[in-house]
Amino acid sequence: MENWVGLSIALIVGLVVGGAITYILAGRSKIEAITEPVAPTPKWWELRKTLTGTQMQILQYMEAQREQTIEQLQEKFSFIPDRELYYRLEQIALMGFMGRGRRDGGVFYTLNEAYSLTVEDDKTVMLPPSS
Repeated sequence: MENWVGLSIALIVGLVVGGAITYILAGRSKIEAITEPVAPTPKWWELRKTLTGTQMQILQYMEAQREQTIEQLQEKFSFIPDRELYYRLEQIALMGFMGRGRRDGGVFYTLNEAYSLTVEDDKTVMLPPSS
């Protein structure tokens, strides 16, 4: 009988201690989730200065066009070999200026909306009027 009493007390103490540890750890993980760092907004103009001349030409074209298929870009930049054009487009996309997607079996590039808003506000970049 004494073994049962001791075992019952140990079980109750174990449950209380386990519950307390769980409560403390659950509270800690919620605090960590709230304090996770937020990704900073890119400094577009500093990042833009790092582009090569050809990348800048492509980006300026995309600023005016907003969205183009890979075929349209290959036609516009026919002086650039296809592999090199693809590499340059991917570098611009990795820097965040553009996004890439698929539609109807084709690849297309779109100007990043967050970047696009900064371009329209900057008077040093000339954009054609909206139709």
